[in-house]
Formats: sequence, structure tokens, C-alpha cells
Amino acid sequence: MPGRILPVLLRAALLTVALLALPAVPAQADPLIPLPPPGQPVATDITPTGATLTWTRPIGPVFRYSMQRLVDGEWQGFSSMPFNTVTFVALTPDTEYTVAVRAAALAGSGYTMSPLSEPVTFRTPPAEPAPAWNCTIAISVSQYGSYRVRGTLNWSGPTPPSGWTIRFDIAQNVSITQWWNATVFRTGTGASITALPWDGPAGNPPATQTFDFSGRWTGTFVPPSDFTVASGTPCTILR
Repeated sequence: MPGRILPVLLRAALLTVALLALPAVPAQADPLIPLPPPGQPVATDITPTGATLTWTRPIGPVFRYSMQRLVDGEWQGFSSMPFNTVTFVALTPDTEYTVAVRAAALAGSGYTMSPLSEPVTFRTPPAEPAPAWNCTIAISVSQYGSYRVRGTLNWSGPTPPSGWTIRFDIAQNVSITQWWNATVFRTGTGASITALPWDGPAGNPPATQTFDFSGRWTGTFVPPSDFTVASGTPCTILR
């Protein structure tokens, strides 16, 4: 039977060579496990341009966090950070923000990105106006052909500056003869009234200041008008 054994051995050898030529089948990898979602962010210290967001760290090998913002119904990447708190300093005043956070896992840990946390919505307040002088003017006329202007300025900020200037219009036939708590300069139909210098460099100007000036007229009296603080803020004329 030797003639039959040889073909069988030959076929077995050829099958072995064919099997060795096939690519190895990779072992089935275990699927990655998503990290639990972080806790819902809490917004604190909200200002016109900033806010602090803090959330609870999920259990698992967290590498970083990704802050997402809801814009027109879609979540968009907003910021990335290694800690479970972040302070934003360049937000837009008077704007609503809806944000959520997700956690990224350490590489090789067997975990993958977490789902989004519960979102939080907060609104930044409007921007505060810049400090400025607010001015009111009262004009009185006597029966003896004279008039008097009384002005009051209130500073809207914490520390008032040590000077101010108010410009106004005045008719040619109206004179300025006296003034108090300020200095008046006039050129034709234009005039200005300026704060007196403070006594010494350590002067502490009050937040409310007053001034007066008076004069007479010939013909028809036209009250001084268009009182405006040098910063561009118009004065309110009291009637």
C-alpha cells in the first residue's frame, strides 16, 4: 500500500501550507465602557462677562472634561479643562448660556467618553454703565431783569474725579456777572463752567457737587441752553 500512503501525506502537507498562509484571526476585543456622566454644573459668581461652573466628578479614570454649549439646538465644544471647575472671564453681557459637561477617560483604561451631564442654564446680567457725572440744571428769573442758574452734579461711580467741565450756549444779549463754586469762561455764544481746583493733591472730591452763576439781559431773555458735561452727557433742565 505504499503507493497510496504517499498521496495522502502529500495532501496533508499541502493543506498545512495553505493554512499557514491564511491571516491570523484577531482576538475579539472587549468593548470600551463609557464613564458615568459628571454631575450637573452649578453656576456661581455670575457677572456681565464671567461665571464659575463646578460639577461633581464621576467615578472612574477621568483624564479631562469637555464643556459643551447648546447653540441653535446643537451642542458645540466650548472649553476643555483638567479639573471639575472652571471660571470664564470673557462671556457676553446680557446673554443666556446653556452648558453641560462630559468626561474623557484615560487612554488604555478600558473606558471611553461619558455622556453629557444634565445641562444648566444661566444668564449674564447687562453690562454696568461707565461711571459718569449726571447733571441737573435749574434756571430762575427775577422780576428785576436778572436770572440765576443752579447746577447739581452726581458721580455714578465709586471714586469721583477731581474735576469736571460743563459747556453750554448763551445768547449775546445775556450776560454772566457772578458765579459760585466754579469758574466760568465765555467766548461769544459759547461758554463753559469748570470745577475749582482742589486744595492739595490729597483732596477728596465729594460725589455730589453744586455750582451757581447769575447775570442780566437786555431785550428778550433767552435762557442758557444745551448744558452738556464734557464726557458728552447732557444735563437735565428742571422746569
